[in-house]
Amino acid sequence: MKNTPRWELRRPLRVVVAFMIAALVCAGVSACGGSGSSDPNTLNVLSWETYHNPAWLDAFSKETGIKVNVVNVGSADEMFAKVKANPNQFDIALVTSGWFDNYAKADLLEPIDADKVAAAPSPGFDWKTVASSGGKQYGVLYNWGDQPLAWLPGSIPNTPEMAKYLDDKGQPNDWNILWDPAFAGKVSLFDDPTAVLPMIPLALGMSDPYNLTAEQFTQVQEKLSALRPQIKRLTSGFNDQTTQFASGEATIGYLNNIASVPALRKEGKTLLVNNEVKQGVPAWSDNYAITKGGAAKIDSVYKFINYTMTVPWQARFIAASGNSGTLSLAQATSPEAVSAGLNQEALDATLIPATAGGENFFKGLKFFQPVENLSKRVEIWNQFKLGIGA
Repeated sequence: MKNTPRWELRRPLRVVVAFMIAALVCAGVSACGGSGSSDPNTLNVLSWETYHNPAWLDAFSKETGIKVNVVNVGSADEMFAKVKANPNQFDIALVTSGWFDNYAKADLLEPIDADKVAAAPSPGFDWKTVASSGGKQYGVLYNWGDQPLAWLPGSIPNTPEMAKYLDDKGQPNDWNILWDPAFAGKVSLFDDPTAVLPMIPLALGMSDPYNLTAEQFTQVQEKLSALRPQIKRLTSGFNDQTTQFASGEATIGYLNNIASVPALRKEGKTLLVNNEVKQGVPAWSDNYAITKGGAAKIDSVYKFINYTMTVPWQARFIAASGNSGTLSLAQATSPEAVSAGLNQEALDATLIPATAGGENFFKGLKFFQPVENLSKRVEIWNQFKLGIGA
């Protein structure tokens, strides 16, 4: 299967369905994409597409004698459902920020022993807070990214009405531009409430998009409903949204994955993005988490985690996938990273260069956090979907 960015396979949040499927299917462990093993030299990992290249895993196995079996999932809720339904099937899970409370409350994870992490990631932001629950760290960063505002060159009308959405460079800098009638039927949005809904309260000027009051919920639902005329259809993943921009079906939108930019560039097309929209930009991180089953293989688990945190592994991963990984800008531009394949063109396709802005850049990123009412968010999203294309 060709390499595709992390968000391509993230399907809409279907918590109830996911739990039902997991409960029925995972009764037979092998039916869930692999079986658990008590062998301390065999690790079963729940991951995302492009994160763990089979050839790289083979090299790790040859060097350490530890075999790694990887199963990729399509959404954060699917991953949680699999671990909850069969806690001993997987040893490691790549858990998304905002989900650690769910795992911790279900007692599915072991706290991270910081002394066993050879080199803690230092990408420039506080990744530990969103990989923790109840004051305990349960995750180690493996990858991160954001959901920026994107548009095609020449798609922004040169009219006085547009001025209120633009910055001093003339580029869109306000989420509310997505609601402007000038873009009716031309806005691209993907089908994932976990990733999309935080943008709506930000557009309304709310400072915390993850903890809404009852009054704010009403405002968010009304704002979301008002977006329907702008959207012909919701895209189903990275490739679908990339194609939508490539064809001109959409000219502006909320971007699923920054890797759409280099993908379109390969087709000779340009997609412009703003990772620093004035109201803030939703962001995510994926983190290694150790299950209760993995605790029985703790030495092998940390050997694997540490191996994949090295500069050569991360540089190769970043170059191959277009993701941002764990490297700092200094590490990503080091001779070691360059020799592993992370050239300037590949680096420019990531968010790593933007980290040079330090706090000025990161303060605008709103990393996924546990939300106040997950079921209510899913409910308003499903109601929103019913009115699209009507």
